[in-house]
Amino acid sequence: KLPKWRRRACVRFPAFPMVAPLNVFIAASFVGLGRASFVEQKFLPQTVPCNFSLTTSVPVSCRGKLFDKAEYDVWAKNLDFSFGKLPRAQWEQLRDQYTRPWAGQKILDGSTEHFAAFDASQSYTLLDFLPVQVRGLDGFNFVEEDERLPRGVPLPPATAPKLYEKTILVPNCWATVYEVLRGASWTLSGDTTIFHDVYSTDDKAAQAWLHSATVPVPGPHSKAKRQFGDVMFVWLKDKQMQRPILEHAVLFVDQDIVFEKAGTGDLNPFRLTDVATVEKEWKPEALGGFFTWELRRPNLRNRVKTFADEFSIASQGCEPRWPEFWTWPKNLLRELALGVADNPRNQSAPPDELTLLKARRVQLCKGQRWKPCEVQEAIVV
Repeated sequence: KLPKWRRRACVRFPAFPMVAPLNVFIAASFVGLGRASFVEQKFLPQTVPCNFSLTTSVPVSCRGKLFDKAEYDVWAKNLDFSFGKLPRAQWEQLRDQYTRPWAGQKILDGSTEHFAAFDASQSYTLLDFLPVQVRGLDGFNFVEEDERLPRGVPLPPATAPKLYEKTILVPNCWATVYEVLRGASWTLSGDTTIFHDVYSTDDKAAQAWLHSATVPVPGPHSKAKRQFGDVMFVWLKDKQMQRPILEHAVLFVDQDIVFEKAGTGDLNPFRLTDVATVEKEWKPEALGGFFTWELRRPNLRNRVKTFADEFSIASQGCEPRWPEFWTWPKNLLRELALGVADNPRNQSAPPDELTLLKARRVQLCKGQRWKPCEVQEAIVV
């Protein structure tokens, strides 16, 4: 049996009709397949041309790498931008446009493993200039983990909403965006610690963060000048809803190019893609679709908190309707977030279900490329 929070958020099925969910704790997922893990995806030997360009004046070629296993066309392609070998002046131009927004001076100087110094013999790609988390996760999927609830701890009484029988560990779209922004804010301030916390959050928790830590970019998003770190939030709103539903989020790395976790399912990749592809999956109202698009900009000079300090149960005030959770050991509270399945069309109705979402810290290691490696069993306190 699936928990009530399993809806389409971050997972839009192009072939399916759009039906607004009534009871949602948005962080959607598929069925878990045992132990959580990152899986590096295989690409088909052939590539497809793409007509997308970057805003840089440095010559670049674009190709679409096709995932070996993709259920839908909108999830099938990962964009790859190649500059080839560069003269130093062009390398510096790319560094200033794509690396400076997330890197402190020590990183820019090439004195850390985050970003290598200029090498005239290297053939460069766009990924070489992007944050370590983007480089490390691009082309990976994640296999969900569902575990039994903690034992030996008090649970909410029978009068409380039903507690789903398992904890869920899976990354979703906006938690991925949040983590990349967190890492960028740290490296921009000179902190060279490298890790990625894997988790999902309640969409209401994500909404609280985005309204407090980002500002709207004025004007229609289609005409706005977008820059690294800008986030497109995709909403579902209608006249019958008492609150909007956050459905998807992508992170801009250039005017029309974004990094995203395409969904929480086992075959939904971390990838670079284009806005036009996202529009096919989440068609905006301006194009005759159901979804409201909102472009917002964070201030990366403000250090973004970790999952444990922003979203975990330990970081939230005690909820008087189910205070039992706040009596649990601190280490559990710092690695779990609480999702509440509410009814966006009737906010006075009692919640349907509670779900515990787990977080896990993953180290990123550098070999031939950055990739997830060492997994820590719990969030570092």
